Amino acid sequence: MPPDLTSAQMLRIFNEASRTVSHEYSDLALNCREGRLPEGLNGVLYCNGPGRLERGGQPYGHLFDGDGHLQRLAFDAGQVRYTNRFVRTQGFMAEEAAGRLLYRGLGTNLPGGMRANLLRLTVKNVANTNVILCAGRLLALWEGGLPHSLIPETLETLGTDDFGGRLLNRFSWLDRQLSAVLPFSAHPCLDEDTGELHNFGLLLGRKPRLMLYRIGTDGTMAEPLTHTLERPSFIHSFLLTRRYWVFLLPRVDFDIPRSLLGLSTWAASLHIATDRPMDILLIPRDGGPARTLEAPPGFVFHIVHGYDRDDGAVVMDVVHYRDFPPLDRLDVVLSPDNPHAPPQLMRLSVDPLAGTCRTQPLSDCPTELPRVAPGGFGQPRRYIFSIGAPAGRRAYYLTCIQRVDTETGERIHRDFSPDLPGEPIPVSDGDAETAWLLTLVYRAETRLTELVILNAEDLAIRAVVSLPHAVPPGLHGNWVSQSTG
Repeated sequence: MPPDLTSAQMLRIFNEASRTVSHEYSDLALNCREGRLPEGLNGVLYCNGPGRLERGGQPYGHLFDGDGHLQRLAFDAGQVRYTNRFVRTQGFMAEEAAGRLLYRGLGTNLPGGMRANLLRLTVKNVANTNVILCAGRLLALWEGGLPHSLIPETLETLGTDDFGGRLLNRFSWLDRQLSAVLPFSAHPCLDEDTGELHNFGLLLGRKPRLMLYRIGTDGTMAEPLTHTLERPSFIHSFLLTRRYWVFLLPRVDFDIPRSLLGLSTWAASLHIATDRPMDILLIPRDGGPARTLEAPPGFVFHIVHGYDRDDGAVVMDVVHYRDFPPLDRLDVVLSPDNPHAPPQLMRLSVDPLAGTCRTQPLSDCPTELPRVAPGGFGQPRRYIFSIGAPAGRRAYYLTCIQRVDTETGERIHRDFSPDLPGEPIPVSDGDAETAWLLTLVYRAETRLTELVILNAEDLAIRAVVSLPHAVPPGLHGNWVSQSTG
């Protein structure tokens, strides 16, 4: 990190990026500012994240509350065309018309204190976390509700998608009052052996339930399976192996009365006990009994990858938080004096027969938004790509793209500081496991966003494509090759 980049400067840059409100473009030709597009790069990059973090001059109280905004970058014959649109959720359209906040968010209450928020149970589905192509449908995902279906070529919103009624809540009347639909996580997993897409939803209520979904290659969802949990938890992603559904369950407490009374936001009412062990839940895909084992204390947003070993063990690489960060307090998170340890890559080796879990650090550098190359379902993956920070930085100011070799421990990185890169999307040219990484980078000086294409092998810059506007720091995206999309 440059010595003149203070915590105040980091906070200013992040706040400027977050205050950006994206404009919309349709099929706009973009030019390279630097380098040339690789000849084998043919397909479409879809990205999702908050396109605005304020409404009517009122800032949202949490990074995860921003309205979903999709970018589509289509590559063909050395050219790239750009389309971007906000997801027209019901909440977005209502607030557009009103010009002010109408809904509570995960970490945002309505102005007016208790009177304005009392018993307001509905949290706006912002459709801002991930985007996938499923049987010809483009789905914008948010883990607390239904996916939104869009036209892949134009990004026009068609509406929510309940998969033919499979995602309607059919439990008790009281359960339906809390949520009329079943949530659909933002991190589905593809079984590349069968082509089926698997996902989950965490349904909170009188009994916390884990809903398990399986979607065929024709886009039809099978009847969801239900696994009742012994206690509430918070789960953002999961691992699918050939044998198991694998979930990491942290211990959480909800201050439900304060939330219902409107005295705190939903996020502020959630306490994750990172000083107590997590549970590892193994649900056999063949329908056998589930197994619960003890995992190290902490918290995990993202399970990177995993597989079954021949000896029956399950190996999983995760981004491990020793402490849960206060994401509604950027002044704390971006400070070098941040008391919360940054997230780091860790490998968990789980032996279901012995009931043990062994841990192995994979890197001591801050890490988030991890990716591995697609393909090789059920097999080890050597390289993990992510955003990160130089060694020794405690602040969650992740300005690097990095590659960690899980076999040797070698880490290479490219630091964009003071600019902010997004999730690196791995793309193969068909001959290599991963040929390139695509990342959207917010430029602090120009306050614009650029697409940067890196060689996956050494993180050298191949090309830089200028977007006509700035995009706030995003969340997740995916590449669709020309042969499949």
